Order: sequence, then C-alpha cells, then structure tokens
Amino acid sequence: MFTQLLMTAALVSGQAPAATYPPAAFPTRPVLRQMPQDVPQQMPPTTANPPAAPSVPAPSPSTVIEDIKTDKEEPPAPTKYALEKALTGTSLGTLLDKRGIKVYGWTEMSYNAGTASTSNAPVFMTDTANGFQMNQNFLVVEKGVDTSKKEVQYGFGVNLILPGTDARTTLVRGLFDGQITNPNHASKLYPIDPYQLYGTVFLPNLGSQGTTVKVGRIATHCEYEVVQAPDTPFITRSLLFQYNPFTHTGVWATTPLNDNWTMSHGIAGGNDVFIDQAMQPQYIGQLKYAPKDGKTQVLLNAAVTSPRFNDRLNFNQYNVYNLQVIQKLTDKLTYVLDTAFSHEDNIPDVGSANWYGAVQYLNYQHTEKVASNFRFELFEDSKGYRTGSAGLYTGLTYGVTYKPNDSVIIRPSVLYMNNNRNAPFEGSQNLVTASIDLILRY
Repeated sequence: MFTQLLMTAALVSGQAPAATYPPAAFPTRPVLRQMPQDVPQQMPPTTANPPAAPSVPAPSPSTVIEDIKTDKEEPPAPTKYALEKALTGTSLGTLLDKRGIKVYGWTEMSYNAGTASTSNAPVFMTDTANGFQMNQNFLVVEKGVDTSKKEVQYGFGVNLILPGTDARTTLVRGLFDGQITNPNHASKLYPIDPYQLYGTVFLPNLGSQGTTVKVGRIATHCEYEVVQAPDTPFITRSLLFQYNPFTHTGVWATTPLNDNWTMSHGIAGGNDVFIDQAMQPQYIGQLKYAPKDGKTQVLLNAAVTSPRFNDRLNFNQYNVYNLQVIQKLTDKLTYVLDTAFSHEDNIPDVGSANWYGAVQYLNYQHTEKVASNFRFELFEDSKGYRTGSAGLYTGLTYGVTYKPNDSVIIRPSVLYMNNNRNAPFEGSQNLVTASIDLILRY
C-alpha cells in the first residue's frame, strides 16, 4: 500500500515534459548518428553501468568494504528486514526458511535541484532536473549456495525493478524493451525490468575449493558501482559505470584457486542483450586477488567480443577492460580506484570510437550510522559516441550516508561536472546538482 501511494505521487509530481521522455537514446542504446564533432550538443545517453553486486559476478561497494576483514572476525549474521520479519512464524515464512529462500527489497526515491532546467543528461540516474523520481522499487528473491559444504547444491536469483525510472537505463534488448522503444507504450517513465534472472549450481569437486556456476541474466562484473541502490555510494553513478555494460546473459563460473586468488570465466551473448538475434559470442572474465590480511582487493575484468557496431540491427557490441583496486587504509577509511577502457569499430559516420576513464573514491565511516563518500572521476568520450558530446568530463561528488536504522538510508549529495570541449548540459559546459535520496528497505 505504501509503495502504491509513493508511485502515485511520483506519477503526479515527477512527470517530465513529453519532449524529455523517452530521451533520444539511453545508456543501453546507441546514440543518434550524423553527429557533428566538437560542436556543442544536447543529446541524452547511449549504451551502458551497472558495477559488481550482491548475487552477481563482482562484489558491490558495500559488500567489498565489509568483506575486507581479518581472519579473526566472524562474518555478520544476515540482516532480516521488514518483509522477512513479517513472515517469521507464518507457514510461508517457515517454508522459505526451510528451503533457504530469502525475500527482501527496497524502495528508492529522490529529488534533485541544480543548474539545468529540464534534464541533467548525460548524467542519467537523476536526469529529471529539479524534480522527483521514484528510482527503484526493487524486489529480490534468491536462494544461495553454501560453498563450505562439500556437496552439489542448487540456487537461483531473481531481481526485479517493479517499477522505477532506473529501469529505463537497465532494460536490455530482447526483454521487455518495448516499454521504452515503443512510442505508444504507457510505461516510458516507470518501466519494469527483470534485472537479474539466473540459476546457480555449486560443484564441490570442480577445483580444490569447488566451483559456482550461474546461468542466465547476471549483473556485469565490470565497474565498482552497481544498480542496486543500497549497495552503491551515491544516487548518481559515475559516467564510467553508466556508459559501460549493466548485464550479460550467459554462463559464469567462479573458482577459488587458493586463499588469495579467485578466477571467473564465462560466455555471454554481448552487452545488455537478452535472447535476441543481436546476440554474438562474448568472453567475460575476472581475476581477483584478495590476500588473507583482509586489507586489499584487486580485480582485473574483461568483456571481449568482436567489437563492431551491428548496423543491420542497430546494436552496439564493444569491448571493456576494467581494473579495480580496493584498499582499506584504516579501520574507518577505504580507498577505491576504478578504471576502464572500452572501444568499438564499424560505427556508421563515426568509424572507430573509444571511451575510457578513472574514478577514485574515499569512504570514511564516522560512526555505525554515518559515513562520508567522495568521488573524483575523469571520463573521456573521444568522439561523443557514448554521451552525445565529445570531450573530457571531470566530475566531483560528495555525499553523506545516514542510516538511522537497518531499514532506512538517507543520502544527500552534491555533484559538479564539466566537459572541457563541448556544452552537453543544456548548452553549458558545467552542471551542478544537489540531490537527496531515501531508501526504505523491506
């Protein structure tokens, strides 16, 4: 009932002008062509984020920080939120516990004010300038596997955005994408998206410590930030995350080599495509170093295919190479470096294009309830193919995370962004926004 009331408010107060929704292109879709170079342009996003995450190939920011522990520390007990607590003692709750199934979710809403009048694009998760957005109504149903048990186990994961404005960026070709590609569809502003749909099997005899295999649509292992609102530092996302893949559909196998090294490999159908004729073979891989002292993690990631634009199907296939370094400097201070290089060939009227950048984060945990987050990003869109405007984007973001209890997260933040060559922000080279989001976990 509460979520329904929030959705009603969003549709009433957050409706943007008809010319803004849907934008000409989304992070998961190609930017319009016949685009003059190095000329001020206003063109919303193209193909894409999403980060590492719970129940995904790479760990989410909050998971990474919590996972960097000494061997003497015991892992915390899983938090039960309102929905699981309400089911405790019921026949359904007992059945779910017996089968090891967890059901939880959250609602995220936000408001931002800034220098743009209508749209903050190519900053996309808060693209409604000076407006309210219901970003996510996110439901998770999952059954994990216990890799400490030396027996074959099966699990699954279902992550649904039901609905939310973030789903406009995460929708993939071949799965409900008509909500935003069909001009007559009613859910352009608040579509739904089955963000992850996968089955899991643990094979204890494959490798010295076993192998976990996932099959289905899974969140990308590239990039540090993630789509899941509670597990990422800000309401906004870095351009590096936003304009690289969100998900892959295929097979992903993770094998610990020893106590320090973990290797993951997989075969997918490309970036942000489900079961569709646009699929083509893609290698996805990760090598993770996490020594036993618990202070450092290094991840090398790749998503590699034949990086050529499919002009017949109007679809992007590109390569991504990603490095992440997570270093716990003190008990309260964590540093992160996230850097990536992506490229694509055979783009009509463009030829070859590349986009690359580096993002640095500092997280300081003041108390159990309050943390400060800082992000400094550099993102080069060499020909403007990803964002619509060529140039070097420089971004600074500062935010505070306040958790009064386990079920509520409040995050005010301020972002400044500049493009050194063009004016993508409604005719300006600069954008300043102040945002606040509220996450209610259940």
